[in-house]
Amino acid sequence: MPWGTAGIATGRGWVYAPERETLRRRWARLAAAEDRDALLRPTRSRTAMSFPAPLPGCDAPSGPLAREVGPTPRLVRIARQPFDRQWLVADHRVLDAARPELWRVRGDRQVYLSIRQAGDPWPLLCSALVPDGTHHGGRGGRVAPLYRDPAGLAANLAPGLVDLLAARLGVPVDAEDVFAWIVAVTVDPQRVPLTADPDVWATGVDLGRRLVGLHTFGARFGRPGDGKPRLPGGRRPFVREPVPARPAGAHYDDESRSLLLGSGRIGPVAREAWESGVLEPWIAARTEPPGEGLERIRERTWSTDLTSELIDLLHVLGLLADLAEPRAKLHARTAEAPTLDPTPVLPPPPSSRRPPTVLDITEEGPGGQAVLL
Repeated sequence: MPWGTAGIATGRGWVYAPERETLRRRWARLAAAEDRDALLRPTRSRTAMSFPAPLPGCDAPSGPLAREVGPTPRLVRIARQPFDRQWLVADHRVLDAARPELWRVRGDRQVYLSIRQAGDPWPLLCSALVPDGTHHGGRGGRVAPLYRDPAGLAANLAPGLVDLLAARLGVPVDAEDVFAWIVAVTVDPQRVPLTADPDVWATGVDLGRRLVGLHTFGARFGRPGDGKPRLPGGRRPFVREPVPARPAGAHYDDESRSLLLGSGRIGPVAREAWESGVLEPWIAARTEPPGEGLERIRERTWSTDLTSELIDLLHVLGLLADLAEPRAKLHARTAEAPTLDPTPVLPPPPSSRRPPTVLDITEEGPGGQAVLL
């Protein structure tokens, strides 16, 4: 996947929130303030006088924040920490480095691959949402979209790779197959093994498609009608004791195989889901004491929507735990099977490493000037 870039870097935390209403209240407070610079938390990239081009596909403001604020901008869901989907104020005036190139290729088929460090519990993460920099672990990581266009017609793969694989394996291969294989077999993001065994390839593609479906909460690579990922009956988590309005932290109870949030209890929850390292930061982001400035504006109580999202996450983590053993077996088979030499298509040409030119998305710069891509 030759082209990639860093994820969103906002320069300020108040532009994110787990719930949309929080951002609406923060924006209203900013609009009512006389000293907007103080609430904005200016950086070298953004002050109340900054007036960058709007994000692709988002509303264009009519002036800098110092002169006008206007109604709440479009709120877009993005991928933040691993498996943590939060809302973002999609206004370029308050985002230091929003990575417009990633927004230009958003589409119904797009999948973003966050490439992290070797040895990370999640060396690769997939998302149907534009990822934040924390999704790839900050510096050293990057985001590689599967497609170089919003329609999903131009794959971000080394030119000739799909044809090479199809010819050597003797089976039809498309870009999604290659993406699924990468997700299934990669342990070290610097090295993706390619097999010459059609049976190993088919197993890896099938497993990878299931992994992508789970990473994206059912938004990508699923079959029509699949819906949200769900554990089989008898293992599905339910609210056993209601979550209190202000739960203080989270704990796991081995005896009841339950997730405890204060006096609230959700179960059954697999121990592997708790040990994944995902649940504690996810819950902390929704229960931590408020910060300073606009970050002090938080939802006052734990909502039923948050409980529903948490249960969706528990389903995903439980199903991912089920795939740990099949994935280990696939890695062993891949190591023993004959390998495919990708030398004929590597290194990819420099043009494939550059951001794509996208001409079917209307963008305007400051004062309505057209942005040339």
